[in-house]
Amino acid sequence: MENTRFEKEALCHRDALYAHALRLTRNAKDAEDLMQDTLVRAYKNFDKFESGTNCRAWLCRVMTNEYISQYRHSHMEREALDRREELDENHPDSREVSYADEAYSERSSDFGDEVTSALGLVPEDFRAIVVMADLQDQSYREISEKLSIPVGTVMSRLFRGREILRRKLRDYAVQLGIVRAD
Repeated sequence: MENTRFEKEALCHRDALYAHALRLTRNAKDAEDLMQDTLVRAYKNFDKFESGTNCRAWLCRVMTNEYISQYRHSHMEREALDRREELDENHPDSREVSYADEAYSERSSDFGDEVTSALGLVPEDFRAIVVMADLQDQSYREISEKLSIPVGTVMSRLFRGREILRRKLRDYAVQLGIVRAD
């Protein structure tokens, strides 16, 4: 019974979830992985979903939480690798380690290429907050709790992230006639 309910209420939002995952990860492969992890987590916790509420919003929240969790985990791994690299540099018998750069896809079905590209240029810490606040309509307090940072930091990063987007999209807005060229 629960399987059917999950399929009926949640799986119909796969396209929207994938678009959201692309906005967060900026990489098709990572977006697919994030979407899969989100659906698994949502399925396991579907008993916590209140029937009659917005399932898409709930799934996006689950995805954002999963993304933040993965981001924190990878960030901690990177810091550990950086520390290890530093220690290895100080030892003459250390081996050189090379890391592949991530390739980012600038594609999203919800926005034009210009907007997606500009969002991709926003640093990770700011982008996550802009997505949570402006695309998911989460409050400062909700974001603060999820990211374990003060509300003031959320407000500051949101302002700075929006400013970066505004600067990146200025010429595009002029082309569309949204703002006047000065």
